[in-house]
Amino acid sequence: MENSMTEKIIGTWKLESWYYEDENGQKIDYFGKSPEGILIYDKVGYMSVHIMKHDRQLFQLNGMYEGSSEELSSAFRSYFGYYGRYYSDETGTLTHIVEGSAFPNWKGNIEKRYAKIEGDRLIIYTPPIETENGSIIFFITWERCKK
Repeated sequence: MENSMTEKIIGTWKLESWYYEDENGQKIDYFGKSPEGILIYDKVGYMSVHIMKHDRQLFQLNGMYEGSSEELSSAFRSYFGYYGRYYSDETGTLTHIVEGSAFPNWKGNIEKRYAKIEGDRLIIYTPPIETENGSIIFFITWERCKK
C-alpha cells in the first residue's frame, strides 16, 4: 500500500461517466447518459464501488423483497456494485480482490484495472473483454469528492 498510485487514489470519488468502446471506436453509454455512483479507496486496502442508472424503476410496494419478478429483474439490471481488497503497482495497474458483489459469481474474482489521474479526475479502464460481438474496453471516469 505504499506506492504513489495508491496514495493518489485514496479517498472518495463521484461517477462522471461509464461507457465502453468497441473495436471500431464506437462509444456506448453502459447505464445511459447520466449514471450515478461512488467509489471509495481507503488507507488500509479496502475499496467499494456502486453504480446505478439514473432513472431506476421504483417498486409498487415499499418492501425490498416484495417486488414483482419484473421489478426485481430491473433493479438487478440497473445496479452494479462490489467491495473488497485492492492494491496497485507503479504502472497504474489496480487489482481488486472481490469479497462481495451484487453479482454473486464475482465473489473471489481478481479484477484487473488500469488507472490514470488527470487533475481531480480518476480514469479507470479494463483490459479488452471478449464478447460475442468482438472486443470491448470499459472506461469509467470519477471526480474526487471534496469536503
